[in-house]
Amino acid sequence: MTDLKSTKGDCGYRPFSAFALIWAVTTLAHQLAFTFWAESWQGWVLVITAAAVIFEPSCVLRFGAMVFASLLNLWHKLPFVPNHILFEGMLHVIMVLAFLGFFFFGPGVTEFRKVSAQWLPKLRWFFIAVAVKAAYFLIPGVPHGYVLGALTTLFMLIALGRLLFGLPPLEQGKDYLSRFAPVIRVAIIIMYFWAGTQKLNWDYLNPEISCAAKLHTEIAAYFGPLIPTANWALHGAIWGSYLFEFGIPILLLFRRTRFAGFLAAVFFHLWLSIHPAAGIFSFSSLILAVLILFLPLGWGDRLQKSWDRQLSWLGRGSMERGRKIAKWLAVGGFFVTLIVQGGLYLTGGRNYETFFSANRVGFVAFFIWGCWIGGCYLLAGWQGRREDLGLPNRGRWSLAWIGLLPVLLNGLYPWIGGRTQTSFSMYSNLRSEGESNHLFFKRKDFFKLQGDMIEVLSSEPDILAPSDRPRGIQQFANIGHRIIPWFEFRRLVSEMPGDFEVKYSHHGEVRELGRKEGENFGDEEAFEPLPLFARKFLWFRRLESLDGPMCCTH
Repeated sequence: MTDLKSTKGDCGYRPFSAFALIWAVTTLAHQLAFTFWAESWQGWVLVITAAAVIFEPSCVLRFGAMVFASLLNLWHKLPFVPNHILFEGMLHVIMVLAFLGFFFFGPGVTEFRKVSAQWLPKLRWFFIAVAVKAAYFLIPGVPHGYVLGALTTLFMLIALGRLLFGLPPLEQGKDYLSRFAPVIRVAIIIMYFWAGTQKLNWDYLNPEISCAAKLHTEIAAYFGPLIPTANWALHGAIWGSYLFEFGIPILLLFRRTRFAGFLAAVFFHLWLSIHPAAGIFSFSSLILAVLILFLPLGWGDRLQKSWDRQLSWLGRGSMERGRKIAKWLAVGGFFVTLIVQGGLYLTGGRNYETFFSANRVGFVAFFIWGCWIGGCYLLAGWQGRREDLGLPNRGRWSLAWIGLLPVLLNGLYPWIGGRTQTSFSMYSNLRSEGESNHLFFKRKDFFKLQGDMIEVLSSEPDILAPSDRPRGIQQFANIGHRIIPWFEFRRLVSEMPGDFEVKYSHHGEVRELGRKEGENFGDEEAFEPLPLFARKFLWFRRLESLDGPMCCTH
C-alpha cells in the first residue's frame, strides 16, 4: 500500500506511489500468464525490479529500473508477444521519455545527488555482474550450459537486489507522474479506438464465427445454463463489445460519467478475464492498472482511507505491520503461484494442455487481485461521487508526448501493408490481406508485405506445428492455418534447423524447397535471415483463407 505521507489532503494518498504499486503487481500478473520467461535472465531481472517497487513504491529510481527491465524483457521476446504486451511496451517508452525529462529538465538531478553516494558503490557491483554475464555470452570458448548460465544470472540478480533494496528512495514521484500520466490517458483512448475500429468488419458481425460470440460461448461454459448462448445472446455479445470498447474511454473522459466508466471497465475486463485463452487476464490486469490514472484526487483520498482500514485490520491494529504483511503477501503469492505452475510443467511436460492448466492457476491469482482492486476503485468512486471529479496531472508539454507516435501508427499498420498480428486487432476477425473484410477500410500497400502470400501445402517435419519444447506464444498462434506472407515463410525457413522439405504454393505455382544432408535446395531468398529490426517488429497472422469467412484468431 502507499505510504502515509501525503501530497494532498490528510489521508496519505500519493498518486505516484499508488500507480507504481499497482503497475508492479500487474507486471507480476503478466509473468503468471506467460511463464516462458522463467528460462531467461531478462525475465528474472524484471521480477526482481517489480518486487523492489512493491516494497518501496515511492522511489522513482526503482520504478525506472522496472520500466527499463520490462523493455529489455520485451526486446528479448519480440515480435512474439500479445497485442497488449506490445502496447504496454509503448506505454513504457512514454514513461522512459518522461524519465529523461524528469532528469534533464526536472528535479531528478537534484534528487539523485542526495542519494547517489549510497547508490553508486552498489551500482558498480551491478555493472561488474552485467560484465560477467556479457562475457558468458560473448567471449569465444566460454562453455555454455544450465549451471554456468544459472550462476552468472544469480550473480547478476544478487547484485541487482543489493542495488535496489535497502537504499534510500529517490522521490519526487509527483513531478515524474505529471509528465506521463496525461499522455498515457490519451494512449489508452487511442488503443480503445483502434481495438473497436478493427472489429468493424463483416465477419465480426456474424455470430457463427464472430470472436465476440466465440468468447461469450466459451466463458458461458463455466456457468452452465445461467448464461444464455442463444443466437440473440451472441448478437448481444457482439454489439455489447462495441458498446464497451467505444464507450469506456468516452465515459472516463467526462466528469459526470467517470464513475460509469470505471464501473463498465471493471465489469467488462473482469468478465473477459474468465476466458481460458492465454493472456486475456493479463490484458485485464493492464487495464485495471491504468484506470488509476483516471482517478480524481478526491476518489484517491477515499481509496487510501479504505486501504488504511484494511491495513490496520491486517496488522491487527498496526497499519505499519499491515503494510509489511500486504507487501509480503503480494510477492509471496506470486512465487507460490509460480511454483505451482512450475510443478505442473515438471509433472505434465511442456505442451498445450499443461500450458492451459498453468494459465488457469495464474488466472485464479489474478482474479483475486482484480476483484479486490476493482472493488476498491468502485467503492472509492461511489463514496466520492459528489466531490470534485477533475483529473489531476493536466496535460503539459513533455518529451513523453513523442511516445504517442507508435501508438497512433500501430492500428494503422494493417492498412498500409504492415504487420497484422499485434496491431490492436486482438480477437477481431479482421483480415486486411486479400479482399479486406472491413466495413470501410481498404489496404494501401505502402510496405508491400501483405500482397505476397504463400500457402504451405505440406512439410516434413511440419514447419507450422509447435515444437516439442515450445518457448513462446508463436508456437500456439492460429495452429492449423497455412496461408502466410512470404515474409513469415522466410522467417520459418531461414530459422529451420536440420534437414526438412516443404511443398508450397506461391503465385499459383507449386514449388518445393528444403535442406537435404545439410545442403539447401529451392528458392535461395527463402533461406536468407531477416534483418534484425524487421525480425523484431514485424509479425503476421496465419490465415485459413484469403477470400472466405475469417474465423476468430488472436
